[in-house]
Amino acid sequence: MSDGRGETVSGPGIAAATLILYYESDGQAARHLMIQRTAQMRFAPNALVFPGGRVDEDDHRTATDANLVDVTLGEPVELAHRVTAIREMLEEVGILVAFQSSMPVDAVALQTELKRKVPFSTLLGDNGIKLDLAALLPWAQWHPKFQSHRRFDTRFYITRHEGDRTVTADVDEVGQARWLHAHEAINEAEAGTAKIIFPTLYNLERLAAYPAFEAAKEHLGNIECIPISPCIEGDEHGESWICIPEDRGYPLTRRLLSTLQAP
Repeated sequence: MSDGRGETVSGPGIAAATLILYYESDGQAARHLMIQRTAQMRFAPNALVFPGGRVDEDDHRTATDANLVDVTLGEPVELAHRVTAIREMLEEVGILVAFQSSMPVDAVALQTELKRKVPFSTLLGDNGIKLDLAALLPWAQWHPKFQSHRRFDTRFYITRHEGDRTVTADVDEVGQARWLHAHEAINEAEAGTAKIIFPTLYNLERLAAYPAFEAAKEHLGNIECIPISPCIEGDEHGESWICIPEDRGYPLTRRLLSTLQAP
């Protein structure tokens, strides 16, 4: 069923969260950590993406525990997405983001415990860790509705990263992890040497327009984070274009559908 604009009318998508790190050094444009998903992944196999994944029940529990997070920062669903973004970063690449602790934290040990299915809330509580959810800034929310299955509703966040850039990849999910300038990833997509699905490509273009974290933060102060559901529009030449609203902060808002890579 279509809503007349090329969008499939559907219920809510699978709740997910993605975290984009801004790592800046020597006055250069920021690098962002991207991972290549393994060929065995059901969604977007081999694609170059930012770390992230589904929101789970334990993320919701964590988001309502005042010992683990500042519950006054926002409504519980929003905070649960931020917890997910932090957890997935640790789980997929072994990097600690927004961890607050009076004692040293062993990222690899925590990552190993997550792999063993120990709840994130348990790991945080047992190790005296509290998450600084205010360190994550809402960047966008994407809910593409083209697929009839595995349709994700993903909230994207950005944060400054000044810590260790050492990556310990979860080999079941991550084939390769790389710190890239946004324009480098875009160039690889255009050259056909990297598979980058269209929500990631749009976000890379936006990141390239704001290569410093402070500039991105200022930009977000002028943009309302409203969910984006791309639509397909035809033109007089019979070409199909994938389009997003023009008020969501993206430099390009329409692309030929034939030039984009599907999940």
